[in-house]
Amino acid sequence: MIIEKPELLAPAGGMEQLTAAVENGADAVYLGGPLFNARINAQNFTEEEIKQAIDYAHIRDVKVYVTLNILLTDQELLPALQYAARLYNMGVDGLIVQDLGLIDLLREHLPQLPLHLSTQGSIYNLSGVRKAKSLGVSRVVLARELSLSEIRRITEASICDIEVFVHGALCMCYSGQCQMSRMLGGGERSGNRGLCAQPCRLPYRNEKGKVSYALSPKDLCTIDRLGELIEAGIKSLKIEGRMKSAEYVAAVTGIYRKYLDQYFQQGYTDVSQEDRRILMQIFNRGGFTGGYLDGRPQKRFLSGRLPKHQGIYIGQVIRRVSKNRLIDVRLDELLEMGDGIEIRSDSLTGNVVTYLEHRGGSIWRIGDIKGSVKEGDQIYKITDLELMKQMRKTFEEGGPGGSKHRKTVPVSMKLEAAAGKRPKLTIQDGTQEIMILADAPAEKAQHRPLSAEAAEKQLRKTGGTPFHVERVDLQLEEGCSMPLSVLNHLRRKGLNALQEKKQVRRHAEIPERIPQMSASMENRMAFYFYDWRKFEEWDFQSALNALEIETARAYVPLRYFMDADPRRSSIEVVPYILNISKGLLDKYIEQHLDEIADRVKSCGIAAGNLGWIDEFTQRGVTVYGDYGLNIYNNRATLALQKEKVVPICRSHELHERAFGPIPLMIMEHLPEAKTLKDRKNQLYKIVYNPEGDKAMLVPHHRQPDWETLKILLKNTWQEARIYIP
Repeated sequence: MIIEKPELLAPAGGMEQLTAAVENGADAVYLGGPLFNARINAQNFTEEEIKQAIDYAHIRDVKVYVTLNILLTDQELLPALQYAARLYNMGVDGLIVQDLGLIDLLREHLPQLPLHLSTQGSIYNLSGVRKAKSLGVSRVVLARELSLSEIRRITEASICDIEVFVHGALCMCYSGQCQMSRMLGGGERSGNRGLCAQPCRLPYRNEKGKVSYALSPKDLCTIDRLGELIEAGIKSLKIEGRMKSAEYVAAVTGIYRKYLDQYFQQGYTDVSQEDRRILMQIFNRGGFTGGYLDGRPQKRFLSGRLPKHQGIYIGQVIRRVSKNRLIDVRLDELLEMGDGIEIRSDSLTGNVVTYLEHRGGSIWRIGDIKGSVKEGDQIYKITDLELMKQMRKTFEEGGPGGSKHRKTVPVSMKLEAAAGKRPKLTIQDGTQEIMILADAPAEKAQHRPLSAEAAEKQLRKTGGTPFHVERVDLQLEEGCSMPLSVLNHLRRKGLNALQEKKQVRRHAEIPERIPQMSASMENRMAFYFYDWRKFEEWDFQSALNALEIETARAYVPLRYFMDADPRRSSIEVVPYILNISKGLLDKYIEQHLDEIADRVKSCGIAAGNLGWIDEFTQRGVTVYGDYGLNIYNNRATLALQKEKVVPICRSHELHERAFGPIPLMIMEHLPEAKTLKDRKNQLYKIVYNPEGDKAMLVPHHRQPDWETLKILLKNTWQEARIYIP
């Protein structure tokens, strides 16, 4: 079996990070512009900078993907389409998108622009990948929660390109399904709208009063698993970090490049301790995790005492020197002036080392340390000044305006020269060819003819350009001559022309307006049950009487529906597939698909994910589009209707029509706590799906009164829903 080398995809929060990524071996970079991206608080790029970045990268055979990966309002769709067209015309290699309405719009107006479905699309199974492909997506960024065997199953189907994260921060919640930031931020800090406040990094108190960072994962590191990931047939290996420094991007990209190449050179990787140390020093949250590659890691998954960069342990405090800010320490690792340290005590004390005196053996006196420290406190090096300098050297003289480039493209040159004919230089880089003729013909040598050695020496002088000469082919007529300045001119002119040819320019026509589309949903009252026991206890008739309605709908878990065949007078009972069905529920559906389809033909089935939609619609089952599909605009509603899906519930980002404890997170990680309380004493409950392999975090609060619900139902144009844990 021939194994294809995967793309190494690096993050770029700004031009400096992009340079660091390219100069350290990235095959592609992803970045965000000033509009509609999920890291809107990163430095990001202006549109002019994006154009400059694309040209810089393309000259070096590096692809550029731009994030347009948030949910969009109806009013934002046209500006987003016009922005996408400008990016396309600049030569962007693909857009990373989430919104189903935008995908539909882009496929209509820019069908030639490659689309990558963001990990925010919550795709985790073969069915979801197939559906994404049918919608016009050429690449799927899988959910981070998949095991290696689950990834292999998807890649082996060869449906479309598959991208996975290999290094960097992890989310506790399945991406695209988190409402925690939006809720805590008063509706203004939505992760699906690019403003995640990272509530998973805050401390929480469990039911026993223990405070911990129960929702904060370690960072992902798969440097030791590269061979397995390569053999799994993944198209793109993605490094997280658009909020990280250029030094971070340089370090991580360079190390993954090194071992990716090493695998293809020798068939295996042998990661050095020094490189492991660099990855730890540049950023780690209490060590690393392999994520879910081997299944659920549980306790090994969490960052521990702190949710931030924890550095590397280097020693302990011996004593504080009285009446000043110096302390004596015993060091196990080298420490230098300018390094940043943190001392772990009852509180965190840290500073840059401004004083360093060797006191003998492993004892050193350091300063300036302001806070409270005591004997035995552990010391961690948070920043290594020398490492940061080393990383900067890898990219600081590169970039669009730089003169020294580590990343250069190999070219071959062919020089043809004969007396009486204009010398011709042909330059090839594998995909492009440039042919340049001299202004004047070569001459018959009067004294010294042009030697092959002298000609090749001049042609190889590519310093300051993004090229290096791999091969020179000389076809020189014996005895011909030309000034070396002619060769220099041909080389410079040819390489400049090659650079211009590698800069992609396109032209797409986009309408000045798009039709305003309205989409309606059925107006009804609905009750959504996490727990089948609550459904069986629920007094539906009293609820109907209080609301002064004759009928309502109840959504119940699929497994319960199949096992119990629940029926209620005046209540329409519809089973639902949870928005994340990976694991036991997926296995159940695969094994009983035809049986399930037969049972639900009369009532339909609700689905909160692209997975399983086609399998049921193709069997004649009505599929209701649930909240997990993140329907945020009318175009998304209509796009799903084209796929024979009946939208019933818009994204929880539009929470005004949903009451009760909506899921704020859905997690593959199963917390040990039953409840969590935040710093503002807001209580959250942990509830589980019927299969017991997914945990959901829901807010604890009382249900709204019937009068409020009556008003809601009267004024809504869609389903009014109440969630019952």
